[in-house]
Amino acid sequence: MVTLFKRQIDGVIFDLDGTLLDSMWVWNKVDEDFLAENGIALTPDYTEAVKQMHFNEAALYTKTRYNLSQSTQQIKDRWIEMVEHEYTSDIFLKPYAYDVIAEFLKRDVKVAYATTLFGQIARPCLAHNGIDSESLKKFCPLTTIEEVERGKGFPDIYELAARKINVRPDRCMVFEDIPLAIEGAKKGGFAFCGVYDKYSNAHLRFKQLCQNYIHGFDELLKELKADI
Repeated sequence: MVTLFKRQIDGVIFDLDGTLLDSMWVWNKVDEDFLAENGIALTPDYTEAVKQMHFNEAALYTKTRYNLSQSTQQIKDRWIEMVEHEYTSDIFLKPYAYDVIAEFLKRDVKVAYATTLFGQIARPCLAHNGIDSESLKKFCPLTTIEEVERGKGFPDIYELAARKINVRPDRCMVFEDIPLAIEGAKKGGFAFCGVYDKYSNAHLRFKQLCQNYIHGFDELLKELKADI
């Protein structure tokens, strides 16, 4: 147990894209390149819409909005094809993220990951960055969007992640980078902390929605080390 932002915590759940991982630039590139393949120019409103969506929802939205001939499955398959290489070799943790995870585990706080990524992308990326269960010699379970029916605007993925580490929601803190995910965590009774990301939340409204907020994991590391 640790005390974070004046709240006692037994477990933490980390989002991956835009939270632990400096990866949102990849999805911006995918949006631009995929639409260009279909003769469509990327617009800011499209980017803002899809970054809040479940992977399946984003594919259906894209197909419907642009009346694409591809099926939603074909769209998803193409997106995965476009990012697989980056996630296995070119996507890295944000500064101090590894140190924060190691400090939590050192203090016997349970760690889990909850992501809208598919497992075939997320698992190699965790291993590549040395934060999977095997690398850390600790059980740090991954929960992906494939395991739940609803997106991050609902608490389902966090509730499942919390069950995997056997921690009650009110003793668990969720770390996320988008407003919709914060709303989902709140609905489940989780403590939550917003994490700054220049691609996904570089505006004041997100910070104002958060109970707690950090600009970088160095701030969280200081908060942890102050609780001794």
